[in-house]
Amino acid sequence: MVRVPDSADTLRAELAALQAQTSDARAELARVRADLAQAQAQLDADAMQRLLEANEQLVIDALRSRDMAESTALLMAELSRNSELDSLTQLPNRLLLVDRFSQGLTHARRHDGRLALLFLDLDGFKEINDKLGHRVGDEVLRAVSLCLVSCVRQIDTVCRLGGDEFVVLLPEIADATDPGLVAQKLMEALEALTHEGRLPIRVSASIGISVYPDDAQDIEALVDCADQAMYRSKRAGGRRYSFFATRDAGPGQP
Repeated sequence: MVRVPDSADTLRAELAALQAQTSDARAELARVRADLAQAQAQLDADAMQRLLEANEQLVIDALRSRDMAESTALLMAELSRNSELDSLTQLPNRLLLVDRFSQGLTHARRHDGRLALLFLDLDGFKEINDKLGHRVGDEVLRAVSLCLVSCVRQIDTVCRLGGDEFVVLLPEIADATDPGLVAQKLMEALEALTHEGRLPIRVSASIGISVYPDDAQDIEALVDCADQAMYRSKRAGGRRYSFFATRDAGPGQP
């Protein structure tokens, strides 16, 4: 005899089936949540890695930019410095002389003072180049440059205009005749280059002197006045100095 399930049995069976489905659903939900959490963690890790890489690149770019800026600044400073120096002797050139003169002129006007320019030209330098060559000529110019710098004060400026022409700026002088003492000192120092064995040939110079405000008011006019005085010294036989205003040769003759 077959037993027909009653309604209670049916309900219990359906309930068991629902419980099994619910358990399966919960397990599936747990797996989905776990997968989502893992995916989120991976996304967070990837995002963090990308962020770190981006930050690292920003730091690298910033360092490179700083290095480039510093290199550019150094290069600009070097170019600026080189533009104001003579390439052979490393003395100030005309550009830097004008700047130093402007500073000295401001000081002289403020304190009712004087400044002087000494225009110096080496005697017989063309013969040195022609007979001994330009290498020896360059050696002479470098030795003369060092000699001139060693004879003046820190506030003074020795400039190479070009060739064998030099200018010495004396920004603060007590008296208009004082530059003559400096010129005499320079000539004696140049003469000593041969006696001390630093040069294989005798070196001498003709010097012209101009004084602010006695002779001129600006740098170009003062250079021109000193240049004229220098040619007077040259025509008188060289190895001497002349003032522009007095038109007299100084005690530099042999």
